[in-house]
Amino acid sequence: MIPMQKHFDVIVIGAGPSGMMASLSAASCGASVLLLEKKERPGKKLLLTGHGRCNITNIRIPDNFRETYHENSRFLTSSLHAFAPEDVREYFLSLGIPTHEEDDGRIFPDSQKASSVCEALEKALVKNKVVLLTESPVTAVEKKEDSWVVKTGKSEFTSRAVILSTGGKSFPHTGSEGDGYELAKGNGHTVTELAPALAPIFFSAFSDASTESRAEDCGAEFTLAGITLPDVGSSLWIDGKKKKTARGDLLFTHQGVSGPAAMPLSRELPASKGKYREGSVQFVIDMLPELREEEVEKMLLSAMSDNPNRYMKRLLCETFHLQEKAAILVLDGKSMDICAHEVTKENRKAIVRKLKGSAFDVEKCTPMDIAYVTRGGVSVKEIDPKTMGSKVKEGLFFAGEVMDIDGVSGGYNLQFAWESGRAAGLAAAEFAKG
Repeated sequence: MIPMQKHFDVIVIGAGPSGMMASLSAASCGASVLLLEKKERPGKKLLLTGHGRCNITNIRIPDNFRETYHENSRFLTSSLHAFAPEDVREYFLSLGIPTHEEDDGRIFPDSQKASSVCEALEKALVKNKVVLLTESPVTAVEKKEDSWVVKTGKSEFTSRAVILSTGGKSFPHTGSEGDGYELAKGNGHTVTELAPALAPIFFSAFSDASTESRAEDCGAEFTLAGITLPDVGSSLWIDGKKKKTARGDLLFTHQGVSGPAAMPLSRELPASKGKYREGSVQFVIDMLPELREEEVEKMLLSAMSDNPNRYMKRLLCETFHLQEKAAILVLDGKSMDICAHEVTKENRKAIVRKLKGSAFDVEKCTPMDIAYVTRGGVSVKEIDPKTMGSKVKEGLFFAGEVMDIDGVSGGYNLQFAWESGRAAGLAAAEFAKG
């Protein structure tokens, strides 16, 4: 239902995590707030975070935010110190959401449900008298004298301040379709190049058929899809140069890889609408990141000498604690049914190289619609880092992923949503009062 009230102190566009936080922060200062959401309910993308458990923040952010927020990390200094992870935990506790710490400093609600976080925020919106209008896509945002005019397909509203919290272009079915970028550009802002981040990586000629044929020599039906390699090292190579590294669990899919050892590297993939040139972009897996290559060779040689009649597949599994399918990958369908004493020096060295660097050609840049986060956005050079206010147009503010900020997985992106939403909401309310 369209509210009778047409003028507000602050209008927030986009009811994701940053938009809801911005609305609540502005309302806490006594501002009248209208929150516009294009989908049928707020927080649709929030429900997907942490695989449905909602990784609210990460307690280790203050120590390593320069590493986890990439090239624009300095922009976060003020907002992070003003609303740190511990502050976020206290805030959600005040909403009835107690939290706990898991591995790597990740913070989750005790309920283990993203839905409980979303419901708590929705209740807070009602309690703080924020007017929420769903199914209301914004078509225009214009500055007219001292007011802003915000148009939807159904109505027109005015305000003293506007906050753009429309998200990026990842997971467009949740409402993040990139329309906020056009609204920002229409008001004089620059939008940097957009690319997928925190996305799976696709391999060339990687399918059940190709992986099964890889093991035909050993007479086994084989597919990598579905297996997880725990705690491996990974690296992305472009034109023979190492671009970025990661470490963590690696999940093989029917098209390539996903998981902590793969997704952080996706933001470095060259932007391209077509397939990459063969061999130009490679994903390399180090199955034994704790060991140097010479140490691996020494261990393998010792194991082969002590067990000359042991099949190589079994020997690799026992010596390096590999899964059987990982051993098959290393052996590449060769030397599967031969004993250790039959392996030549050349083949042994090839096995060591595969253990420390199994390379796969990357097929193409991952489609944006399956990325968890968008790289790029409204240039932070045009935004005040303390207030999230526009340096181009007075009274315009930004919150969340619409800006050119993205972090690694583990609660970092939600932390930025909360802190930027809070900064924008408080500053917009103060501006509206003036």
